[in-house]
Amino acid sequence: MFSKLKREMVHIRLGRVLAGFALLAVVAGCGGGSPNSPTRPGETHSSETPSSAATEWLTTADGSQKLARSVPSGPASAPVITVDDSSRYQQFWGVGAALTGASAQLIGRLSGERRDQLMRSLFSPSQGAGLSVLRQPIGANDFSIGSHSLDDTAGNGPDPQLRHFGLGPDHQGVLPLVRQAQDLNPGLTVVASPWSAPAWMKSNTALIGGTLNGQYYAAYGRYLARTVAAWQAAGLRVRALTVQNEPSFSPAGYPGMTLTPDQQAHLLSQFTRPALDAAGLRQVGLWALDDNYDRAGDAAQIASTARSAIAGVAFHCYSGSVSAMQSFGQQHPGLPLAISECTGGDWSPDFGANLRYDVQSLLIDGIRAGASWVLKWNVALDPSGGPANGGCQHCRGLVTVDPGSGQVTYSEAYYALAQLGRFIQPGAVVVGSSSSPVPNVAFRNPDGSHALLAMNSAGASVSFRVSDGGHSFAASLPAGAAATFTW
Repeated sequence: MFSKLKREMVHIRLGRVLAGFALLAVVAGCGGGSPNSPTRPGETHSSETPSSAATEWLTTADGSQKLARSVPSGPASAPVITVDDSSRYQQFWGVGAALTGASAQLIGRLSGERRDQLMRSLFSPSQGAGLSVLRQPIGANDFSIGSHSLDDTAGNGPDPQLRHFGLGPDHQGVLPLVRQAQDLNPGLTVVASPWSAPAWMKSNTALIGGTLNGQYYAAYGRYLARTVAAWQAAGLRVRALTVQNEPSFSPAGYPGMTLTPDQQAHLLSQFTRPALDAAGLRQVGLWALDDNYDRAGDAAQIASTARSAIAGVAFHCYSGSVSAMQSFGQQHPGLPLAISECTGGDWSPDFGANLRYDVQSLLIDGIRAGASWVLKWNVALDPSGGPANGGCQHCRGLVTVDPGSGQVTYSEAYYALAQLGRFIQPGAVVVGSSSSPVPNVAFRNPDGSHALLAMNSAGASVSFRVSDGGHSFAASLPAGAAATFTW
């Protein structure tokens, strides 16, 4: 995460395309109910689709319809989006966010019934958004409750044997909610990411700033492997690990740590991968970079020296363009990619602009550029963008939880992710689809069903047909609307 000043500079630099991320969303009844997903008369709110017909799930730019179910219709003579099952690309893990300490505190304070309703709305594939990936911070970050690592010592004295290791406050606050999310969505997996090594491992012996002290590379590798093992023992399904959040950026007000590309490659290949293997965690993939699009050059440097140790490369959205990720993927074919963090905030309050950015730039463009998973930042924040731990003061979660009233508001990002999360099964693959007349991305599920996400960024309605060679249907999308078509 960027500091407030740096984030505001980034958004100015990115220009009007990021002038979105609205807080305009639907307030659940009595504050704790499920999000308002309108249905047409006589229809039910379900993701099941008759095999003989396509179903449309529509979210409009003005927010008047959110995941509204209907039968698609349009002129028979419209241009065709061709879906090609023979062109198969990456397996898609899904969409998600992070159950940070801030998110867990807000959700945990809801009454039992309201909390369960909210968790279903977030994670259930049939009743909610179907979030299936959680990127969980290891220790403190800019949205944790206080600053800590999982191996704090008195006076920051050295502890290379990790005798003081413990799961800390997350054991009671965060991990139970992650387990509940896994129960609601059996396909959900966890990505683990640290913001800082323990203070005693760092050049400045502090959680804020500094870099990793050379004599503690081995200890840090063991620390990360031990965290994964402890989380798995606590019931979490950890699938991936990064070694540092945004290693090119040293935040001034919350835990962080810089690592050069050479340091990252050395830590990944010589210490962390061996530590995971020694702990019997060979199935946990190491993902490199975990930094912005404009650090693609760093990713290339890491891949050139540590390719055998890494399972993929993860990018953030805050600086640069998704085209840099696409170019990197073309230069390093066969290396999986992901978008591991992106957030909205109160700097841009327009629902339609936010929907367009999240659906087109993150989901459609990101997945067509090779992303195997796409994540936002906080699952939940309060109306003031907190509780924060020294970082962004204007960020917004997928949902906003008012700690006083218990009212829950669902952001456009929630609906953007639900446009995919609800309809993509574990093991789904991205398949070929023509890129016009509207931006789109297509998937084939393991059961043979299809989903196509489309976004009309134009100022007028656009009509088209969708054909996979065996099925065909016509559709029309209103200006600024997003829709998922399932068949």
